[in-house]
Amino acid sequence: MQKPRIILLGNCVLDQVWRLDHFPAQDEEMRACDQFRVLGGNACNSAQMLALLGNDVELISSFAQDETAGWLLQQLEDLGIVTTNCRQLHGFKTPESTIWLNSENGSRTIVHYRDLPELELQQLKQIRLDAYDWLHVEGRNIDTLKLFLESLDTRPRISLEIEKDRPGIEQLLPFVNLVIVSSAYLHSRHISAHQCLQHFQQINPALSVVCTLGERGLLAMDAVGHRIQKSAVPVQRVVDTIAAGDCFIAALIHQMLQQPDFLAALDFAATIVAKKIQFRGIRLSD
Repeated sequence: MQKPRIILLGNCVLDQVWRLDHFPAQDEEMRACDQFRVLGGNACNSAQMLALLGNDVELISSFAQDETAGWLLQQLEDLGIVTTNCRQLHGFKTPESTIWLNSENGSRTIVHYRDLPELELQQLKQIRLDAYDWLHVEGRNIDTLKLFLESLDTRPRISLEIEKDRPGIEQLLPFVNLVIVSSAYLHSRHISAHQCLQHFQQINPALSVVCTLGERGLLAMDAVGHRIQKSAVPVQRVVDTIAAGDCFIAALIHQMLQQPDFLAALDFAATIVAKKIQFRGIRLSD
């Protein structure tokens, strides 16, 4: 049986992680327990988990032309993630996130730097989507994404991540089959998950929506309007929540490509996240 082919549009950044034994107080001076660097960025994190789950994966992202970008591209190649349609831009720095990982509870605090331009429409239009079973896009670079999605003649199943309340992002909803909404978006819009489902369904009645709520689990609605509420899967110890939401998206896409049961796909994704957060990095075991 041929592996599903999945293409993702979005960020790839360097995550410089500092593991701390507690979150620092204002003006506190402390020593980190550990530090390491890993692949980061929402789409890149989802791509890693999709590859780990056995899919054929391609990532489309912008890269700088510096030593760090070379390291990122090599890591992706080692994971079997295709990057041949990515572009490298001269005169820019690789985007980087500094992450404080709190050993007390596994929480993470992120400071991000980026001056790299987003993907351009002409670059996206060169993608042959008839070769893929699924397209996943980060909800950023909204005007370009809207023009790209409007122009599609061939449409695989399409998912959209809404992490932040970027201007005009709801314009993308008519063009996608599945949207995953973060609790940060709900908070910034001052709406509940129930209100979000109702609003999004009015924009696209055939849309499946998942609102991820962290420790509170999730609230979802399938394409025919059935609502699903799930508690988070309990774990004995939280080690690393970095990229948990991105891994949820990846596992959901993976399972929806296996069989059409939306509830089963949500269960699978929640289980994968519960495994991932018990280990450092994007992995399911030591």
